Amino acid sequence: MCSINHDKKAIFIHIHKTAGTTIAITLKKYYGFTPYYLRRPDHQQFCLDKKKKKYINFENRIHGILHYYKSSPYINKKTGMTPAKWDSYYKFCFVRNPYDRIVSAWFHVNRFQIPFPNFLRLSNVCNDVEYMHLFMPQHRSMVNERGKTHIDYIGKFENLQEDLIKILENIGVTRFIHNPEDKLNVRKHNPFYDYYDQETLEKVNDIMKEDFQYLPYPKIETIEDFQEKYSDT
Repeated sequence: MCSINHDKKAIFIHIHKTAGTTIAITLKKYYGFTPYYLRRPDHQQFCLDKKKKKYINFENRIHGILHYYKSSPYINKKTGMTPAKWDSYYKFCFVRNPYDRIVSAWFHVNRFQIPFPNFLRLSNVCNDVEYMHLFMPQHRSMVNERGKTHIDYIGKFENLQEDLIKILENIGVTRFIHNPEDKLNVRKHNPFYDYYDQETLEKVNDIMKEDFQYLPYPKIETIEDFQEKYSDT
């Protein structure tokens, strides 16, 4: 999903489980953005998935959001975009600590109450919606067709309102009229670090190695260091 404001020449790339729904609704309601949740006509071929005859919208296991939307003539026509606009518009997204995000995603898609360690083993059998929420690295949605990071501002979930204000200022908004307390898709659960042991820590480090390579979150190797870093925060 992405949201576009042609007057402000700005694009929000919505990465799953980073407060993206809250941000998208805020941008639509108060700041003139239009959200798009679209599926390419060539989805199967583009995503190298010949087994599924039909699936909803853009979820897949190969391509992140920026590349999926930017490289589709059909989506560009629907959204009023061109290659030049994709290159010149101010593009922003939000990211989240991978250790926290994957737990949040597990709660979001876990329809059958599968324990966290068990769900981490299901990447090859889960559906595409589950895969994109839980197993696809966030960085994958920030790269263009050349595999290069193509985002102008990367906000952090942990600094949501401050970064959103900076983004709005950067696109020329001078009056901030949204309510920072408005939040959607909030699910109550224990702190994310309660769900980890050494085995799950190593598994998440492997699943999210791309995020630990490119995003400003440290990879932690031992459960002792992990608990020391997060359990007192």
